[in-house]
Amino acid sequence: MSSTGIAYIISIIWLVTAAVWTDPHKPWQFLDAHGGFIVFGGFAVIAALAVPWEYLKRFFAMIKSLMRRPREDSIEVLDHLVQAAEKARVSLASVKDVAAIAADPFLKDCLELLLEGHEAEELEIILRRRIEVTKERENTDAKMFKNLGKFPPACGLVGTVLGMMALLGTLGQEGAEAKVGPSMSVAMAATLYGVILANVVILPAADNLMFRTQKTVAKREMILEGIMLIKNERSPVIVREVLLSHLTPTQRKAIREAGAAAAQKAAA
Repeated sequence: MSSTGIAYIISIIWLVTAAVWTDPHKPWQFLDAHGGFIVFGGFAVIAALAVPWEYLKRFFAMIKSLMRRPREDSIEVLDHLVQAAEKARVSLASVKDVAAIAADPFLKDCLELLLEGHEAEELEIILRRRIEVTKERENTDAKMFKNLGKFPPACGLVGTVLGMMALLGTLGQEGAEAKVGPSMSVAMAATLYGVILANVVILPAADNLMFRTQKTVAKREMILEGIMLIKNERSPVIVREVLLSHLTPTQRKAIREAGAAAAQKAAA
């Protein structure tokens, strides 16, 4: 499970704890079916009106993807690019061996394009365009979450208005005091659910998706630079040192220490 999934679990525990702490004797009073129907049902209807179905149907799939830990394989990708540079110095055709074991789909795609023999300028245009299209598509998903995040509070406001109207409509009638609690419960519960759905679920998911997109684009920029270095027949040492610049200082230190340990072992 990803850190996002763990954070969602913690947020649920936090909400339950807040409810119990607020009223230890009747914490279930914060559960209101009427308010939930107004907010969640209203949000579903508005989402269907606001977002085309081909995008909306990916909503839960994207939420599910946030629960999974993203694969951190920048070091592995770097190693594959260095291997490809070493093989390309012997024969460009032998790069297909690296393409066969590459797990990253963009790296595999880039190596296959490299094997097709495109000119350097044409190859860079193709790969950069693919990066841009992927970024645009993933940002569209994040923007969908951002746009949907403004609707739950509005649905909560609708629930609040309905609850207040029901309350005011009974004023002056016999037994009106008995209806104050249920009406106010719907009003406040709807507001609570709308705020939680927007600010605990949807908007944080949008920010997380945008952050993941930035990391993906950064890794693909590294792959693009590595492919162009190989295409320009730069040495594996240069490829390795240039691509190390894309990693964090901690990652670079770990790679250098691992390389030094391997060299000492080989010398022994």
